[in-house]
Amino acid sequence: MVKREHHGARWDEAADEELRRRFAEGQLLPEVARAMNRSQEAVRTRANVLHVPVRSSMRGRTPPAAEA
Repeated sequence: MVKREHHGARWDEAADEELRRRFAEGQLLPEVARAMNRSQEAVRTRANVLHVPVRSSMRGRTPPAAEA
């Protein structure tokens, strides 16, 4: 089992802004959770509190075009 550095840590304004920014940039839930060193459930719960839409998969999205 992986111990999370922020386990039980409170969310502050800087973390809330980072969460908003990452989802606004189109990052997926697993990417955001990994980058913020928090569990997916913690990130999803906080996003719901902040009314931030969460994307958990690429389903329904067009992948970025490959560079030539």
